[in-house]
Amino acid sequence: MAVDHEKIRRILGEKEQSTDHSLGAKSVRRALSGDVPTTLTPYEWEQWYAEHGVPEGHISPATTQHTVSKLDNTALYVTWLGRAGLLPFVGLTLALYIDSQNHSFWESALSTYSLAIICFLVGAWWGMALIRRSPTTLLLSNSVVLLAFFGQVLLSTAGFFLLGAVLLVATIAIEQRHELFIKQPPYYARTRRQLTLVATACLVVAAFL
Repeated sequence: MAVDHEKIRRILGEKEQSTDHSLGAKSVRRALSGDVPTTLTPYEWEQWYAEHGVPEGHISPATTQHTVSKLDNTALYVTWLGRAGLLPFVGLTLALYIDSQNHSFWESALSTYSLAIICFLVGAWWGMALIRRSPTTLLLSNSVVLLAFFGQVLLSTAGFFLLGAVLLVATIAIEQRHELFIKQPPYYARTRRQLTLVATACLVVAAFL
């Protein structure tokens, strides 16, 4: 069995420099030092940039301008696509109130759309979980999907609307607290809170119509 000299040294509180000069020990020391690595694969560089940011020495003026432009465009798309995604919540809830003759149709449409949105939100967790190697997040994602699916199948429509509201709040609560989502852009976290508030309010209102 290989001896972990570095771990033994930390446990004993020794301050002298480690005598373990193996390639594995050197890799660990470089990772712990926080220094910018020198040799990574393109995929590893992408992960490193996502976790630590892009060092100034790796950015040319042209690249910086291009990156800022892409970020600005992404924020704009996220904001407006998110708001567009609220239109069915608001519109179908209003239809439930206004068009009582087709109440069951509008209920079914809102129920299906709510299930789709919940699955869409937690489905996005898989990509992040695979990159960051977080099996717990994969289990959470599947659990939310199963709860939403069986809720729609087994509960009354009003009951599912209330469950959907709870699940929407739960997803954003998980994203606010789980370490996997700490590096979310502030604009995205803010937009998610606003969208969740409106969608949840629509589902609660629809449950009592």
